[in-house]
Amino acid sequence: MKVLSFGEILWDIIEGKKYLGGAPFNFSAHMAQCGAKAYMISRLGKDELGKKATEMAASYEVNTSLIQWDDKHPTGTVEVILNQGQPDYTIHTSVAYDFIDYTEVSSKLQDQEFDVFYFGSLAQRGVTSRQTLKSLLAKNTFDYVFYDVNLRKDSFSKDIIHDSLKLCNILKLNHSEVPEVSQLLYKADLSMEEFCKKMYIDYELELVIITAAEKGCYIFEADKLQLVPGRAVEVADAVGAGDSFSAAFMYIYFHKGDALAAAKVANQVGGFVASHHGAIPSYSEEIKSLLTLL
Repeated sequence: MKVLSFGEILWDIIEGKKYLGGAPFNFSAHMAQCGAKAYMISRLGKDELGKKATEMAASYEVNTSLIQWDDKHPTGTVEVILNQGQPDYTIHTSVAYDFIDYTEVSSKLQDQEFDVFYFGSLAQRGVTSRQTLKSLLAKNTFDYVFYDVNLRKDSFSKDIIHDSLKLCNILKLNHSEVPEVSQLLYKADLSMEEFCKKMYIDYELELVIITAAEKGCYIFEADKLQLVPGRAVEVADAVGAGDSFSAAFMYIYFHKGDALAAAKVANQVGGFVASHHGAIPSYSEEIKSLLTLL
């Protein structure tokens, strides 16, 4: 299984400490842990943070051959300030991942085929990166195009979400994003089932996935909404849990074609990550066994 993700590699700076992240990067790293060949299209500044990011990406077995270098814009960073434990973000703009260049990656893709393409919303705030994404999907074919909405403060719009939905066949978002997207697209407070039906029909989707923390997740498939229960865990750090869910889901779904079975495994992987510190903890033997393809 060969997977290509598109978007931001960035550093979260929390109380002066730097942590490598970005949903597309976390997804790639978890895909590699699942057993897939994971590639990443992104852009980094020619600076120390960029160099360190590629070194760490390689250590997570993410293929970095499609990552671009930018000598005009810095590597992406997010300042995180904790106020009574609650994070407040400043996502810096005009950074390298806003300028992902199609011409720099198109020739490298000519002799390669990928099964899954993953993207989100944040990197599309940059006009250059957004157009590159559209060109990539217009000129390359993938079995599955997975859009993880991942709304970030001041970094999305109705147009970005609408255009993204036209590009994907699998949509994933969390339960708190449903009312926000519902208002943006339809100016209405749709129920979860109404929302899924409209997404499914209006954008010709194969699956809609809605994560719901300890409750598990909802799968909308073939005009039917089903809850796949999760199990409560003691949360140490929720960063990366949603990205690990996405990776585990796509890994199982690609190989077995069963969305409910994939969701059961993904719930457990997401719970495991949430119960550990860091976005990409090493999987336990129990988690590895769940991902073994029989």
